[in-house]
Amino acid sequence: MTIPADFAQQMEAQLGAEWPAFQAALDSPAPVSIRLNTAKPIHPPADGEAIPWHRNAYYLPKRPIFTLDPLFHAGCYYVQEASSMFIAEAFRQCFPEERPLRVLDLCAAPGGKTTLLASLLPPKSLLLANEVIKTRYPILRQNVIKWGQAEVYTSQHDPADFAALEGWFDLVLVDAPCSGEGLFRKDPQAMSEWSRSNVQLCHRRQQRILKTAAPLVRPGGVLMYSTCTYNTAENRDNVKSLTQDDAFTLTPLSVPKDWGIVDTGWGYQFYPHRLRGEGFFLACLRKESSESASFSRKTKPANLGQRVPRKQKEQLQAWIRADLPLQCFQNDRGHIIAVLEHQLEDLAILTTTLPRMHWGKPLGEFKRQDFIPRHELALSTLLSPQIERLALDHTTALQYLKRENIQWPTAHPGWQLASYEGHTLGWLKVLPRRINNYLPKMWRIRMDIPSR
Repeated sequence: MTIPADFAQQMEAQLGAEWPAFQAALDSPAPVSIRLNTAKPIHPPADGEAIPWHRNAYYLPKRPIFTLDPLFHAGCYYVQEASSMFIAEAFRQCFPEERPLRVLDLCAAPGGKTTLLASLLPPKSLLLANEVIKTRYPILRQNVIKWGQAEVYTSQHDPADFAALEGWFDLVLVDAPCSGEGLFRKDPQAMSEWSRSNVQLCHRRQQRILKTAAPLVRPGGVLMYSTCTYNTAENRDNVKSLTQDDAFTLTPLSVPKDWGIVDTGWGYQFYPHRLRGEGFFLACLRKESSESASFSRKTKPANLGQRVPRKQKEQLQAWIRADLPLQCFQNDRGHIIAVLEHQLEDLAILTTTLPRMHWGKPLGEFKRQDFIPRHELALSTLLSPQIERLALDHTTALQYLKRENIQWPTAHPGWQLASYEGHTLGWLKVLPRRINNYLPKMWRIRMDIPSR
């Protein structure tokens, strides 16, 4: 691997005697790791090795073809770089109490850290995942839908659009766009784009984002700042400015020495020669408490559309879990959207502040007397366990995921869930002479499926 000369000079000065080991690590294969979705439990990989800082994550001995695993499409796990999962340990130490939290993932695409946080949040919490770049927003939406949890919303806004929510969030995560030094081993393009001028450009961009993010944290709340880079301009200098200008104090974490993570004094740095992971940096900063209220604004009831009539609501009971307090609304396009009752007040604030926000869980729509379910419901934790499922084998599950017509002689007429090893993949409608595949076109597998 040909390393840019300026980068080599920077890292040699930073690492000293460890520079040769770091250089050798960049020439070694990147580790492969996954994180399990506790809301869709599966057995841990038999050949996996536990990641020390996340109790539900594992290193794999080699990289499988995830596209050909139906459980990947069901949202049972997420393929995520191991170092970045340290956010789970930081969250556990920063929020030891089981109380509802409002959380903002400000730079969220593609959704790895969003889904990680979603699995950690206490009951009755709310998580908003935002992405400013329009072209990156669809993959964030898709990964949040696959993960399935109803407490998670998404939005597509510039950080400055959140100004009215000053002091509203218990936790704001800023996984900032950066120079990508920590990804050189995985992404050679990141190396070709590196320069000192680009580092400074990223530093200035990060400062602008942090300037808008810092006021959103309530007094006593936490701002987590992370990058996938090593240099002090993007890491230490940004953390320093927060402690000097925005009444934040650096929160130390308890980190076992055998994990190989370096405490820089301004945050925690991951190096690939010290542990099994890529370059990553994380700092946790707590906003100093004050006697003044963190957020004060009168709200009107959320204008989420018309409430679903009683007759239709009774029909919906066959499709969604009976143990959750939900409110169902019909928007101007006729779509039925479910919202957890305890989040209605928060939605009154969010929907009036952020117009480009996807709120609630789409369930489907009524056409005359018939209910047509949406794909989001099939992957949601709101789904009723009583709905009939068509248990597919591996070959047929992949045919379904390619959006091909499938044959299953024992299928009963009507709507059914395509499932694999007990986990749902999407909707089927069984008719007298055929089975209609309702997997959305944009979700289909495009690669060829090899014969087994």
